[in-house]
Amino acid sequence: MSSGSWSDLYSYIERSSAAAMAIYLGLLFIRYLYVEEAEERILSILLNVGLSPQELKEAQKALKILVDLMKLNPSSRSYIQESLEEKYYDKFKDALYRYVRRDADLDDVKRAVDALLKLRTNASKTKKGSFMVYLPRSDVEVKDEDVIIKRYNLSLKKLKEIGFHVVAWRRGSYIIVPAPYLDMDIFKLFEAPKKVEVKEIEKTKISISLKPSREVLESIVAEALRNLGFIAQTNVKLPAKGGDIETDVWAVKNIGGAQFRVYVSCKNWDKDVDRQVVDQEFGRVLQLYQLPHLRILVVKSLTEPAKKVAFDDGFFVIELGEKANIENAQEIYEVVYNKLKDIFIGITPEKVLKAVERLKEAMRYLEEII
Repeated sequence: MSSGSWSDLYSYIERSSAAAMAIYLGLLFIRYLYVEEAEERILSILLNVGLSPQELKEAQKALKILVDLMKLNPSSRSYIQESLEEKYYDKFKDALYRYVRRDADLDDVKRAVDALLKLRTNASKTKKGSFMVYLPRSDVEVKDEDVIIKRYNLSLKKLKEIGFHVVAWRRGSYIIVPAPYLDMDIFKLFEAPKKVEVKEIEKTKISISLKPSREVLESIVAEALRNLGFIAQTNVKLPAKGGDIETDVWAVKNIGGAQFRVYVSCKNWDKDVDRQVVDQEFGRVLQLYQLPHLRILVVKSLTEPAKKVAFDDGFFVIELGEKANIENAQEIYEVVYNKLKDIFIGITPEKVLKAVERLKEAMRYLEEII
């Protein structure tokens, strides 16, 4: 019996980028390889994308529905894949692009796309250009947990670092590549950081009594983080001791095979943020099951005691000097983007990896004493 209907599947594609990505990769795997292994194989890829717990849960549910439906339609799998890819191509494309690292080097991206285009030449392709290629053992080198296609000097580990989540099976003997990675629109993601569109922020308009400035600032911070290569979400509910905690902005990024997590609290208030608020934020962070490696406060201004406590508690603070609103959104974005960039420039990759390892040790210690 199926775990869901086609309508349920379409709904996931429409409303969840993580689920759309899972469904798209699953469709290609089932079309070219096996339905029985699709769920496990695609989930193993998604675990390395940097999805939030909520996104992973949605992706897993969507993938389960897809697999069950495809098992019920063994003779129509190619037709179903082609139809869904054509109908939802833009949705699938947006989903994949959401998880591309926008800070990747453009020359690396161009070399990767060029190699994939050459690899596609004699491959089995869908109408949209997704493809699977079989590679003989002589063409593949497995080295240090990396698969290298020697003829094109193409490293699958490098592709993953860029954010190109291709499907490799049987240690690189079979490679499946979704069409959006070979769409020339891919290069637009690596241009200079785009300006915040006021129209986007205006979509979050709510009544004046509910302080719309909160949603404006969260949108600005999330957009700045995305343009720095993070996967960022606003108003995310994260698992915590005593129940879920809603986080203003939660961002993740894969660095050297490890997931680097950022917690951002936005206080878009008229008044200064005082020490009590900082203490509350520190307590909220400690309740999370997934502790962030970096915690940031974005505020109009802080009192002096609050600044000291924030520093002692390990928070980076971005003071804006004014409240964010629709009219000054672009100026606020530029301040936030530049401040965040300065923070990340100051944190070298070595420091990031050490922070990840220290946090893993702390989590293991907490598990032992709880």
